[in-house]
Amino acid sequence: MGTWPVSAQPAWASAGRPFAGAGTAGYPAEPDDDGMADGRAGQAGHAGLTAADTLPGPRSLPPEPDGRPSGIPLGSHPVVLLADADERIRQGLTTQLAKYQVSVVHCADGATALLEVGLRKPDVLLISAELPVLDGATVLRLVRRRMSIPVVLGVGPDDTHLVAPALAAGASACVARPYRPREVAQLLSLSDRSARNWDQPVVCGPLTLDPSTYEVRMHGVPTARLPLREFQLLHLLMQNAEKVITRERIRAELWGDGARRSNTITVHIRRLRERLGDDPHHPDIIQTVRGVGYRLVPPS
Repeated sequence: MGTWPVSAQPAWASAGRPFAGAGTAGYPAEPDDDGMADGRAGQAGHAGLTAADTLPGPRSLPPEPDGRPSGIPLGSHPVVLLADADERIRQGLTTQLAKYQVSVVHCADGATALLEVGLRKPDVLLISAELPVLDGATVLRLVRRRMSIPVVLGVGPDDTHLVAPALAAGASACVARPYRPREVAQLLSLSDRSARNWDQPVVCGPLTLDPSTYEVRMHGVPTARLPLREFQLLHLLMQNAEKVITRERIRAELWGDGARRSNTITVHIRRLRERLGDDPHHPDIIQTVRGVGYRLVPPS
């Protein structure tokens, strides 16, 4: 489920996933392969959408060699407290994650979320940025005063301006909303974090990506703000610098079943190159390995 960590709090790569840097006041909507905002399904009310439209099924997670779904610590049976005003999102995510032995306790407002987190002591708190009674930022601040559990903020296409304040307030990660079970599962798979430095910057020559601030810098200068999926894609490539990352792996890790058209990845790669100042016709940083995938070469 794509997302990244911050400060001393548990940090996850999410997929998820809004990021700081120079540019407009708000974070740009994530482009789909047809050039439209990928987050358009996340508008209030989700008109005409069912849970099946936004929540891919269990095949989103590739099986391990023994046939079990990957991405979730097997045998741990984690409990997620989900706070979201949209009943369809609550029910859909609860149903999908149950297939991976993840229990979801859900509520519809921030005040109830505070009560439930104290009573149930969940492994993860997943809260929508926009909640009735108490909004997500308020819930986050109050939880942080008492507990150190991972808190993930669900960010819709109209909420991305809340990402930086949420991270500063102690959010462990931010993830795109409507939620993809794979992204949530990936966050849970990082529950054993004691020896991991997920919030550490990734440096490839003059290119630096900092998950804790959602900044990308080239020669020390912040780039324009990257949409969620572009940041996740760059994070994946930088973590595997000099290695070829197949299109299948990119699709599985970032979209699951959500990459509906064949040129989704191509469009995101093209826009990433533009933001990094890479030559679109003869790219030096994000190179195409024809018929296989892409390789990031640290810029000189």
